[in-house]
Amino acid sequence: MANQDIHFDGAHSLMMNRYLIVLLSVFFLLSGSVPVSAQETGAPIENTSADPMFPGLARVAVEASELTSRASETMARLSQYEDTRDLQGRLEQTEARLIQTRERFASQGDPESWNVDRLLEALSQLKSGQSTLSQVMGQVVTRLGALDRMRSDWEARRKFWQQWEEHLASQQSNLPSETFSQSLQTIEQVLSQISDTVAPLVVVQEKLSRLLNEHQTLIGSIESALKKVRGQIFKKTGHSLVSPKFYRQFEPTLVKEVQQGLRQAFRFNMDFISTQGWVSLLQAATVFVIAGFIRRYRRLGEGTAEWRFLLDHPWATGIFVAMAFLGPLYSTVPAAWRLILSTLAVFSATVLIAGIVRHPLKRLIVFLLAGMLIGFMGVQLINLPLPLLRLAVALVALAGLPFCLVAASFCRRSTKERSTLFIFGLRLGALVFLITLLAQITGYSMFAVRLLESSIRSGFVVVGATMALRLGEGAIDFVLERPVFSRVRFIQRYGRELGRRLKWIFAVLVWVGGGYNLLAVWGIYDSFAQTWDDITGLGLTFGEVHLTLSMVLLAALVIYLSIQASWILRATLETQFFPYRNIDRGVSDSIKKLLHYTLVFVGFLLAMGLAGIELRDFAVLAGAFGIGIGFGLQNIVNNFVSGLILLFERPVKVGDMVVLDGEWGKVGKIGLRSTIIETFDQAELIVPNSRFISEKVTNWTFSNSCSRVVLSVGVAYGSDIALVMKILSEAAVKHELILKDPPPSPIFVGFGNSSLDFELRCWISDIGNRLTVRSDLGCYIDKRFREEGVEIPFPQRDLHLRSVDVNAARDLWQRGNAGGKVDREEKS
Repeated sequence: MANQDIHFDGAHSLMMNRYLIVLLSVFFLLSGSVPVSAQETGAPIENTSADPMFPGLARVAVEASELTSRASETMARLSQYEDTRDLQGRLEQTEARLIQTRERFASQGDPESWNVDRLLEALSQLKSGQSTLSQVMGQVVTRLGALDRMRSDWEARRKFWQQWEEHLASQQSNLPSETFSQSLQTIEQVLSQISDTVAPLVVVQEKLSRLLNEHQTLIGSIESALKKVRGQIFKKTGHSLVSPKFYRQFEPTLVKEVQQGLRQAFRFNMDFISTQGWVSLLQAATVFVIAGFIRRYRRLGEGTAEWRFLLDHPWATGIFVAMAFLGPLYSTVPAAWRLILSTLAVFSATVLIAGIVRHPLKRLIVFLLAGMLIGFMGVQLINLPLPLLRLAVALVALAGLPFCLVAASFCRRSTKERSTLFIFGLRLGALVFLITLLAQITGYSMFAVRLLESSIRSGFVVVGATMALRLGEGAIDFVLERPVFSRVRFIQRYGRELGRRLKWIFAVLVWVGGGYNLLAVWGIYDSFAQTWDDITGLGLTFGEVHLTLSMVLLAALVIYLSIQASWILRATLETQFFPYRNIDRGVSDSIKKLLHYTLVFVGFLLAMGLAGIELRDFAVLAGAFGIGIGFGLQNIVNNFVSGLILLFERPVKVGDMVVLDGEWGKVGKIGLRSTIIETFDQAELIVPNSRFISEKVTNWTFSNSCSRVVLSVGVAYGSDIALVMKILSEAAVKHELILKDPPPSPIFVGFGNSSLDFELRCWISDIGNRLTVRSDLGCYIDKRFREEGVEIPFPQRDLHLRSVDVNAARDLWQRGNAGGKVDREEKS
């Protein structure tokens, strides 16, 4: 027994040792911490030495070969980083533009004497250069970061190889010193190359920092001047026009200032042609393509009334489209070229607007406004001296005031309407000219110029938005009327509704864009982009959640798009899928409802996520909602849940014929809270969904639409019962809507008070024909009874009089005697 115990203990110990070995092997295989770190630092994977930090002697040659391979790869990457010609080229171009900008600023004088448009142009150019420098700086920083990581990596390798050499030297006598020396030399070469690559990048970075600081200084000075100029709009900036001091300003130096402004304005920059000339070529090609396309395929759009003015002016259309849609491709535009582009855009738009407007006076006003707008642009381009500018604005206002008044009076007399929009616009223009004239006379020149220019620009923004809206609506109608779309069942049924929704979305986009442009036109913001950023950046903070207007708008857009996507998908299923699958209307309606709820719910979750509200934040809202349900929303939740039950269980479906509280009607719609039932009187009953679940409802079409028609008939005593049964059966058999199976059944019910009672029982396939069939059967039976002499009796009643007035009794007795006498005479 003792030997057995010893043998058993030895076996047990051996088995436990095997288990421990297996577990330790699995642990080391899964952990892999030492191989990964060794691989990252370039050390070998195997470990045959006593020290777990360093490999054994057998790995020296292998690791040296891998080190050489990695050094070659690093050198190839460094050769790419060494090439800084692209960075240097962009840097030199930006520096050259900065030098030209400084020279132009110096030649044009103090920025505080410039107008707002010139300041905005200079600010745009400086910010464009600053953006280019920031991009180059980002590339330099990225390269320097990568080089710094390389340096750290190779320094770690150098340290590892040095310590590895020392470790082997302390344990081995036959150390491969030459291999270690070559490896360390390779590492030093790589580190030296990294340092050589870093040096020119640091120089570029220092130059970039200097140029960025110069740009920021100039931007600060321009923004300060812009702020000061805008602050002078409501201040008196000159002498009164009736003051002699104003006219003393007209000196020969004004001519020199005008000549200098012209030279500065029409100085052409060849760098613009090399960098952005392709945009101008693309605009020219677009003009020819659009004009040629309209002239060739004009007949395709003749059916669309909204496009008539485009078809009549193909060249103006091409120029307007090229200027309006390709103009934003320019990053910076020289002043003279911008004036040319603006002139082409304004006059092409004017020609198109004249094609829409049929009234000659309106056309004249449009061309006059276009001329004034181009004139203002030219005056601002050459930076016309202030005295000349004030005199020109005063003359324009002096001529425009009586013109608007006379035109308004003429239109009022000719149209005999006192409140048309055009007359209101003329009167508003007269008011603007009057205020401009008074402001110039009193010395508020900046206010006068800004008011007149902004008013003209605003008119063109409104007209442009109207024209864009008309173009968009015409494009939507044109696309939906094409045969490739008009043959689709969805377009045939919902094309008008789809067009209406698309037009509404397009109108919102156009007028929102027009509103943002008006804010920029009136100087509230510098540009459309700044207007968008500032307004959409407005927000409020609720606890840890910060909501901005852009987030709210984006969330609203997602919810709106989910609703529209639900409508399109449901309409597509209804027109393109369900009719070809013979799906019951109730089933299809349930599918559409569930699809709608699902898409809207998903859209709501996405909108909340875009607004920065996490799902866990709804915990408090869910608790408050539960309390609200407990106190006063039981009925609403009950109806909502009942509506879901109706959709899934479908005891009542859309199109079913039901009877509720004695009212017959057809189910028209099952909503989230209530169901709409349309009665035979075309009245609509709005019934809470819970009534269909908790109360008794008669559904005539739950499983099928068949229904039994019962018609009661009474005939006089003594009539031929067999004949009556035959006529009833004949009436049912001859009616085309009565089913043959089950067959009609005429039944003798019993003996009534004054008639023999019968019933005709028959079946029809559609409950909707029930009243019609009853009417037809009644008419046919009455006709046959008359032909066969079957009498339908009147009710017979015995009248017993207990007390009668004496005079009434005497009168009745006399009439009775007289009637009896007449009867006897007739018989005789």
